This record gives sequence, C-alpha cells and structure tokens, in this order.
Amino acid sequence: MSRGRVWIDALAGTRAMPLPDGPASVVLADAPLGAGTARYVAVVPNPASRAHRARNGEMGIDEGYGLAAAIDTTPPGSALVAIVDVPGQAFGAREEADALQRSLAAAVSAYVAARERGPVLALVVGRAISGAFLAHGLQASWLGALRDPGVEVHVMSAPSVARVTRSSAEEVARIARIVPATARDVETFASFGALDALLDVTDADAPGDADVARVRDVLARAAADPSLAGRRPVDRLARGGGTRTLSRAVRVRLERDW
Repeated sequence: MSRGRVWIDALAGTRAMPLPDGPASVVLADAPLGAGTARYVAVVPNPASRAHRARNGEMGIDEGYGLAAAIDTTPPGSALVAIVDVPGQAFGAREEADALQRSLAAAVSAYVAARERGPVLALVVGRAISGAFLAHGLQASWLGALRDPGVEVHVMSAPSVARVTRSSAEEVARIARIVPATARDVETFASFGALDALLDVTDADAPGDADVARVRDVLARAAADPSLAGRRPVDRLARGGGTRTLSRAVRVRLERDW
C-alpha cells in the first residue's frame, strides 16, 4: 500500500474512494478538520490502469483530469488537503501523443481556482517528483512534509538522473552533498524556504494514532490561518534567504523584460 493511501485514510478517518465516474487512482474523502471540514485528495497506484505507464501512482492523463474533477467538486466552505506521494508523471509515447500536458494543466488550473475559494494545503508524505508534484501539491498555499528518509522532492528521481547523466548512483549522491539544489532529501528542500512545516512522526509508513492526531492538528491550524488567504506558491521565494537569491533575481528580470 502506498504512503498516499495510508495517510489519506488515516487523516480522514475513513476509506478514501474515487468519484463515481473518476479513475480508481484518484481518491478523496470529506471529513471534519478542526472546527470545519476538509476534502482530502490523493493519487494512489492502480495496477489495473489502462495506461501501463501510470500504474504505480504516477500522474497520467486519467489522474490529471480525475484530480481536477475531485478538486472542482470540493464542498463549499471546506478546506482542500492534497496528500502527496507521486513518483513522477506517466512518461510514454502514448501519454505524450494524447496530451498529457493538458491533463496536468487541468489539475493545476483546478488548484489555482481552489485557492480563490478557500484554504488549499498540501502534505508530502512520500515522493514528490517532477511534473507530478507541479500538478499535485506544489500549487497549495500551505506546504508541509513529513521529516522522513522516504520523503523525496526533486525534478527527477535519482535513478533517472543516473541514467541521463550516465553516472553511478554513488556519484549522483556525492554531487547532492555538494550542490544542495541537486539533493532530494526533505530537509534540503526545507532549507530553500519551500515548506511551512516539517513534521516529525514515529512511523511514516504505518502512523499510529498519536502521529495522525499531531499531523491533523497542524493541518487544522493551517486551514484556520487567515494569513494564507491569497498566498501563491511564488510567495515562498521570499522565505528562502540566501538560497533563493538567484531565483528572485531571475524572476525580477523576467517580469521587467517580458
């Protein structure tokens, strides 16, 4: 069972299910959160998927459109909580030919619209890789993650980097220790100012009641925080200190010259 499935069921306190006409890989649950309610959404593995490149939790065409539908039907007044454990987008000739990018863009658009309606939170419990993370999680106003070695955040998985650069896994790991931007561990990601919370749990794979209650309490306080209203992902650039200096300078020049 994937971490995404474990955590969405645990936090919602019930079995998350797909929409009646949605893909089995996009599950949701509506549940109380603090003094209000929340819709939890997650992408989970579907071994029976018609797309063989999207059977292990990847963001494929069905997942992008399915996620957009799950977000768009969030009950009014509910917070939206994305549980993130995605190993990447579904790379494949068929996916590219059938406009995978439009599907992922639909999910992004749904998240952007949801931010205008109410709190949008994301919790990274496992992998958050590449375009899958862009489409599911990174658009949230509040972003948290578990402090655990199994949490991996990057534009490309380590095995993929090794193949592309024709390097060994050991060499990829060595470079990550020298150049923080190439690292995948969540603490390095947090050092860029990207996270609102880094949460300690006893067991990220099988959380107990105390872990679930602690994480749920953090989510409830975030959902009730009025300062999150209107916060965009780009606003996280200001929190990175010296690690984001070049990113901010590039954005200033783009906005000035484009």
